[in-house]
Amino acid sequence: MKILRVIIIACVSACVASCAPQQGAVIRKKSNGFELRVDGEVSYIKGVGGTNRLDVASASGANACRTWGGDVKSVRRTSELAAKNGMRVMQGIWLPKEVEKYSDEKFKNEMRETCRELAETFKDDPNILCWGIGNEIELSGANNGVVWGFVEELAAMMKSIDKRHLVATVIAHNKSALDSIARYAPSLDIVGINSYGPILEVKDMVAESDYKGPYMITEWGPTGWWETSSTEWKAPIEQTSEQKRIVYEERYNNAILGDKRCLGSFVFLWGQKEERTPTWFSMFVEGNVEGLPLKGEKTPMVEAMQRVWSGEEPEQTAPVVTGIKVEGKTPKESPTLQKGKPFRVEVAATDREGDKMTYIWEVLREATVLGFGGSYEPRPERYGEVITTNEPVAEITINEEGNFRVYAYVADGTGFVSTVNSPIQVQK
Repeated sequence: MKILRVIIIACVSACVASCAPQQGAVIRKKSNGFELRVDGEVSYIKGVGGTNRLDVASASGANACRTWGGDVKSVRRTSELAAKNGMRVMQGIWLPKEVEKYSDEKFKNEMRETCRELAETFKDDPNILCWGIGNEIELSGANNGVVWGFVEELAAMMKSIDKRHLVATVIAHNKSALDSIARYAPSLDIVGINSYGPILEVKDMVAESDYKGPYMITEWGPTGWWETSSTEWKAPIEQTSEQKRIVYEERYNNAILGDKRCLGSFVFLWGQKEERTPTWFSMFVEGNVEGLPLKGEKTPMVEAMQRVWSGEEPEQTAPVVTGIKVEGKTPKESPTLQKGKPFRVEVAATDREGDKMTYIWEVLREATVLGFGGSYEPRPERYGEVITTNEPVAEITINEEGNFRVYAYVADGTGFVSTVNSPIQVQK
């Protein structure tokens, strides 16, 4: 009997161990694509790019956030912030785009040590979903066996230490990079793809590539400044926030949900940044800018994500801004003005809930200090003073020649601000 009890106990223990859900993230191949399980439960990534306002993200239906790099101290802060808001992290590991760096043994040894330290420190962290090694490193020609071979080395090393988390890399909308990953970096669990205007082409691009694994859309959002139409003087024309809201919803429903190989996405940017304009990729407006009465309010793109993540209509929506005219001309008509002569700016705006709207007007010089691949850009210099009106019309005078951009912010007092701007050229 004693032997029998030992056998029964051993069998029960083995069954408990085998039946217990696997801790951490695992991707399984399915007949029609792939499936992500986190701690044994089927999961789909509803992610945000950045760690701004994770409370709003979580309340809107998001379950993950993405960063682009960080040391042990900052990763620990991000992990704690994610846990506080019931989210998981795709933690980025920065790699350079300069191809010559990948022949520099000193640099490579530093990266090996960085990745080893991160893997060893956070191998049991339940708040991390995935390591993201590099972001668009192929953009400067770093798309060869030397570069991707190093990514493979780092991925394999991290996976040998950290059994709980996925390991990925992130590329631009680039089939040749997918082909290189398939050839040189087989240890990667998943690939992140950043895509804006051509996002509806991602599914076919992946299918036509040599890469046969799962993917995520790790950056997506409005049509980029490099993809849009421009004025006669080559100033890119930004979509209105209502146009952005529409394309966010369409692109999520048709591109991200449209492929069983896609395991989710990270919408860009769940925060605010300057890139050609302060509003182009920003899902929240600025706060704490001297003279500008904005406090980091939500834009209509936040409304869009709440709608697609939850599948429900939000109780409160943003003002609907459909256009801007300068002296009767739309941005595509290249408004040209005379120095020292007052001009009229007007926006077309409505509010679904009938909330009272306030209009904030600002003129900035056109951006000339430009970044690359999303790198830092300073906020352009303001011309004159910010104007606030209760009507969708303002009169402005510019006493200098040059290229400028006039911005309109429409606030409804409920935590939403909608945006629109027009490039203008001032001549003699």
